[in-house]
Amino acid sequence: MSSVDPALSRDARGHFMLALRRILRPIIRLLIRNGIGYAEFADVARGAYVESAIRNTVKDGAKPSREQVARITGIPLERVDHYIDDQETQPSQEFPSTDGTAEVLHKWHTDPKYLSPDGTPLELPFDAPSGPSFQGLVAEVNTKVSSESVVEDLLSTKSVVYSDESRLRVVTRCFLWPGEWTHSIEHFGSSLAHLIQTLEYNFQPTNAEIKRLERFVSADQGLPAGLLQSFQEFTKERADQFLYDLDDWLARFCDTKTSQEKMRADAGVNVFFYLEPPPDPRSLSTLVQPALDMATPEGGPAP
Repeated sequence: MSSVDPALSRDARGHFMLALRRILRPIIRLLIRNGIGYAEFADVARGAYVESAIRNTVKDGAKPSREQVARITGIPLERVDHYIDDQETQPSQEFPSTDGTAEVLHKWHTDPKYLSPDGTPLELPFDAPSGPSFQGLVAEVNTKVSSESVVEDLLSTKSVVYSDESRLRVVTRCFLWPGEWTHSIEHFGSSLAHLIQTLEYNFQPTNAEIKRLERFVSADQGLPAGLLQSFQEFTKERADQFLYDLDDWLARFCDTKTSQEKMRADAGVNVFFYLEPPPDPRSLSTLVQPALDMATPEGGPAP
């Protein structure tokens, strides 16, 4: 299969496995926390191996045989057949579409219809026979969702407040789903996939001259713990303004009704703050109870 890169050197392979283990740790913490065991994870991983091997080869204009897929992935042929032929093992490529709540905030901050002359978002009545209203705003974003459910979400996250009994005032341009809801899981999957897709793209030697944006800044020799809160607040303030500027730029091209382009690409920028946990030097054997045959003499019953 021509799409397979040359084998890594022993040293590079070791570094790659170390990086993979580091990536998997926080993912596996989430899996364990949500009651997903290794068997379910392994089943998803095998399916992803088969799917990726096939789709990556098809991009090069060839159709691999099932035997080739088995050989390159190391998965037995009968399991390859299972993931190809059983439709239940092939989940949707996309998450279910959202109700557009974040897009409501975006339009409220960028569409001149909902802005005052100085560019400030208008306070909106929930409904009105004429003129701008919250119901009209939601309908422009998604005609299939109820305005009541959208305003409930926005009020619960304090993205909007009532300025009086009937008018709504937008408080923030950002919308973050609270708790571990389905939306949070979708955000987790999308954000991590976007980052890894960018890194994987930049990792390819053929893209050396056209790498995608991926930058980071970190504190040399670490940051005093007492400054973490201040740094995080400063980061949020500057990142918010940066993202608002990008959001304003994108707003000029988001109207699909007036665009002449039929092909549209899902593109954007993610910004995140990270805090690396301190390394734990203890070996795993010191963190678990002794094995049964070590805890009792000659494998006999425990006293």
